Amino acid sequence: MFLLKKTPQKDTLVYSAPQTNFLINNVFIDISSLSKPIRYTYLMNRALIITSGIVIIILVLGVWIYLILFGTPEKGGEIFTNLGFEISQQDTTITPPAPNQPLDTLVDTQSEGALRQLTTRPIAGFAFASTSNGTAVRYIERGTGHLYEINLTSGIETLLSGTTVPKVSEAVFSPNANTVALTSYTNNQSNIFVGTLGSNNNLTGISLQPGAENISFSMDNEVLYTISANGTTLGYRHNMDTLTQTEVFSMNYSNLDVGWGNGLETTYLATKPSQELEGFIYTVINNIVTPATFSAYGLSALFDTNYILTTFIRDGAYVSSVVSADGIARDLPILALKEKCVFSENNANYLWCAAPIANISTSFVEDWYKGITTSNDSLWQVNIASQSAQLYATPEILTGRTIDVQNIAISSTGTLLTFTNKSDQTLWLFDTTAN
Repeated sequence: MFLLKKTPQKDTLVYSAPQTNFLINNVFIDISSLSKPIRYTYLMNRALIITSGIVIIILVLGVWIYLILFGTPEKGGEIFTNLGFEISQQDTTITPPAPNQPLDTLVDTQSEGALRQLTTRPIAGFAFASTSNGTAVRYIERGTGHLYEINLTSGIETLLSGTTVPKVSEAVFSPNANTVALTSYTNNQSNIFVGTLGSNNNLTGISLQPGAENISFSMDNEVLYTISANGTTLGYRHNMDTLTQTEVFSMNYSNLDVGWGNGLETTYLATKPSQELEGFIYTVINNIVTPATFSAYGLSALFDTNYILTTFIRDGAYVSSVVSADGIARDLPILALKEKCVFSENNANYLWCAAPIANISTSFVEDWYKGITTSNDSLWQVNIASQSAQLYATPEILTGRTIDVQNIAISSTGTLLTFTNKSDQTLWLFDTTAN
């Protein structure tokens, strides 16, 4: 008797005989010498073969019809273009809004609070501007170079120029805020484009020498800058109208901070601050360099017509003092870094500064410049004559967040302060009269 067993192999039937010999059709068969069962395989896939053939014919017919209708593609990315799901290899272009059209502001610029956030965009620089509609703030968007204006009365924000200057990280405005110097960096070298806002809503202008630093404006059409090479720093004045360039000074020293322009009648040269090096401050008159103040380690300075604000190391700790034109130095009760202070427009004896309330470590200044630490700042009005400071606002209390103030500026009325938050480069406004 035969035993029928179906194996996992498809369409294969295996007949296994328990005995070693048997009779089939009068023929005696001995299978004792076989080590494996006899297998009989039958072809049972006619339907599958027919189906596969039909699919191949349909695909070939589809390709033939596509080539007739659309022609042969010229490159790989175009193969599926006409079917609606092309993988594009083209660069993405971002088109800014049309200039001089009001934008939907992303923050409440009309809040009645003393402290207001004006932008959520990171900015490269800003300036106050007097317009026919009142006082405004103009700023350059970081990374794009687009110029915006916020009317501080209505809160309306407007794109003034969509001229794109890639990788912009710094911007300095002229006194009337119609001309701006945009700085970007390539391989740690600065590239400066100085543009003026035209009637066509574009910034048109010139490029300064690669590596230009210490950008400022002496007039709306006159930009100041320095070039350092081979241990020498050269200062230049460039007229935007005549395209003429004049050398202002030459000093056999590199890594200088220069205080000039912005209403200053004197040019000041200061060595960049370092806790390991003794710093100096000089004045330059007719290319003659003269010491202006004392020397000190870690020395940095902010310059005004009547005073020089200094910060330096004394007895192992950073302190701040103001030096008057007659050389008298007055210590201040708070740490007043040049990036966090501005002289008052209403009273020459006052400073507005941002500084933390809590005691700071001896390494705070160096760590702050390096970006290792941040500052939880409050806003102070400093009386130079009485050497006192009055606390005006603590942003953490007013907004619920800490603000690390830098690049502080004051309006011509002396009542509005603007600054950037170093943590995210957003623009803020403080109304000193709102208290």
